[in-house]
Amino acid sequence: MHGYGGFGGFGFMGIFSMVIWLVILIVIIYFLFMFIRDFGSKNGITKTRKNHAHNILKERYARGEITKEEYLSMKKDLED
Repeated sequence: MHGYGGFGGFGFMGIFSMVIWLVILIVIIYFLFMFIRDFGSKNGITKTRKNHAHNILKERYARGEITKEEYLSMKKDLED
């Protein structure tokens, strides 16, 4: 034996190097996930939800469930 420190031939530096690369990979995946999540919420998902809410509001007004004043107030709240 050549004194590999009991790590099956990797030695301390081999294990340390693998840990460093694993940490780097985790950080990259984390930032990619955050970028994709933020991109999705800014470009479409939030807009789709607002459009859906506006459509429901229009339907309620059309059915006479809410008054014009309520409709305009709720519409203004949705636009903020």
